[in-house]
Amino acid sequence: MLSPSVCSLTLRNRRKRAWACAAFAWAAVGLACTGHALARVPPLPPRQAVAVVSRGVIWFNDGPISLKSFHGGSKRLGAIKAVENPRAPVASSGSAVAAIPLAGEGNDTAFVGGVPPSPLVSIEQPKLLRGGGCKGWLPGGDFVVAEDDLVAAGECQWDDRSVRQPLYIRSLRGGHWRVLRWLAVDSLPGRGGLYFNVSPILAAEGNLVAVGVQFSNAKMKVSIIDVRNDRTVARFDLPDGYIAFASHDRFVLSVPVLRSPEDHDFPLSSGDNLYHLALYSTRGRLIAELGSAQEPPLVSGMHLVTDEDQTVSVRSVTGGAPKAVIGFDAGRELVTLAFRWPTLVVVEKTGAPLLPSEVHCWSGEYGLAGKPFLRIFDLARSEPFVVAPAPVHVTPSNPLTNCGPAPP
Repeated sequence: MLSPSVCSLTLRNRRKRAWACAAFAWAAVGLACTGHALARVPPLPPRQAVAVVSRGVIWFNDGPISLKSFHGGSKRLGAIKAVENPRAPVASSGSAVAAIPLAGEGNDTAFVGGVPPSPLVSIEQPKLLRGGGCKGWLPGGDFVVAEDDLVAAGECQWDDRSVRQPLYIRSLRGGHWRVLRWLAVDSLPGRGGLYFNVSPILAAEGNLVAVGVQFSNAKMKVSIIDVRNDRTVARFDLPDGYIAFASHDRFVLSVPVLRSPEDHDFPLSSGDNLYHLALYSTRGRLIAELGSAQEPPLVSGMHLVTDEDQTVSVRSVTGGAPKAVIGFDAGRELVTLAFRWPTLVVVEKTGAPLLPSEVHCWSGEYGLAGKPFLRIFDLARSEPFVVAPAPVHVTPSNPLTNCGPAPP
């Protein structure tokens, strides 16, 4: 029997989940049952994730977890089987970090987390919580770390049409899960009469957590909560998008630019995304327009880091031209990034050009990339741009003929 997580369909741009996901589940069953007739799926690449804390860089390196000090040296903090998403599975504050381990049947671990340099430990799921129209809630939606507290949106384990959703909190120094807030949520109409349950988005800075709950295809209600006293310090409406704190009293809002009236149902194809950026106060006042980006930027210390056109750049939200930090091409692959001003961490892999005898139809001109490694930048200093490796052209020993169509 499929686990309930099969039906948790996270759409990249709109954070919605289909109520009629049984159809997707049965499609997955069909694929699973016909797997013997399909080509063998290649193994996944190493799972990588990084986070920046005041003591250094936390590196989830395909299993082992280590703390890389800014002053040299490394300390092992534990191990994790894998992380679900190689680009966004980790949240951190200046002192603590949390990640979601690989999901699986019978896996009772909700998160792995802690306060370095202490080892990271498994954090088990709490008991199922009933309420708000759902038979069983567990923490498992969007999550952030505020100071030493892990804050996670609840995820319904059955496909009921809920009207309230719990926001969980748990200290990463120990203790138990509790409900920080019950959030008023609603379902939005989609195509074909389907309804989508909207998951809140979260952002954190110090002791503050921003919670954005979408209530229409274009608007969301935002609450700013102080986790030290559980007090709501501000409420306001904003265009629906992604929030990232730039300071204790400023945040950047990234709003997806829709290409057609129907785009709100499904994410844009990779490479076609566009986000409008704006700077707001934590009282909801628009301060400045910040242009656009292909992805929501990494934001910290009143600076933005973007990854566009194979170049990672940084710029101030107060103005000025972006400064290129590092470039990538076929010989240097960007795996993932982490940013906490002034530290930018890049996980990258490099590949060596193939020998002429190794170039075949559709092989490309580079071999498999090597093991991932860290590169750490201090953006407060004036460092030269790390240009991408010079392109190479390898002439094959044998002419490439009768290649046929490119593989899918």
